[in-house]
Amino acid sequence: MGHRTGMRWAALIAGTACVAGGIALGSGPYHDRQAFEKAGYCGAVARDDCVTRMDMTVVSRSTYTTEDPDPDPPQQPPPPPPPPAPGPFRWGPSIAALPADPIAAALPVGRVVAALPMSQTTHYRLTVRTADGERHTFEVDHDMYATARAGARGTAEVWHGRISRLRIGSHSDDEWSYWSLGLAWVIGWIGVMLIIAFALPLADSATFPAVFAWWMGVVLFAGLHTWPPALWVIPLAIGGVFLLYRVCVAIAR
Repeated sequence: MGHRTGMRWAALIAGTACVAGGIALGSGPYHDRQAFEKAGYCGAVARDDCVTRMDMTVVSRSTYTTEDPDPDPPQQPPPPPPPPAPGPFRWGPSIAALPADPIAAALPVGRVVAALPMSQTTHYRLTVRTADGERHTFEVDHDMYATARAGARGTAEVWHGRISRLRIGSHSDDEWSYWSLGLAWVIGWIGVMLIIAFALPLADSATFPAVFAWWMGVVLFAGLHTWPPALWVIPLAIGGVFLLYRVCVAIAR
């Protein structure tokens, strides 16, 4: 009992530290993004609290692909039916029928890892030249890429000395670096799951469901990071579902 209590206190302290650290790291990028969304366009004189617009021209575009884990892997086939019941004088399998290494046969870890489903993700890049003669390369979405052919003209929106949004025709693409905010969110999400999975005084649960829930949150945030409410909707949704799962396990026991 004392060991479990100590582990729960350790998880609570570590989880709280991660949540606090994530908030501290992410508050700056988050408020900067919010200020950009609310800022108006600069007039004749550029200021720090307004967005500067610069003319730009598309110089070139390109694509590349990466191998990523498939978010929707194919369903595994159902297991084979059980073997028929042995006869009255058949006490067990013969030695010849046993595999040479029963542990390796039962746990084909290498083959399972190698067989993980993968999918190809296409990434789109644009190189633009702004009115000051500088060239910049950005990763954009498919709609922007399809519109931005070489020679196309558009507008670059500059916030605090950095291009934060591209506009070509009716299409726009944000060029924020989500690494600082994303890293802060992941650290905070680790803290949330440490508290829910290991600090609460509920029945002990397997580690795999907690890791799976945390990973699902990371995958969802990677896909929805441009949606501002994702910062808190994903932890509330997945954390709430996992907490409900833990409560149900405790009641069942």
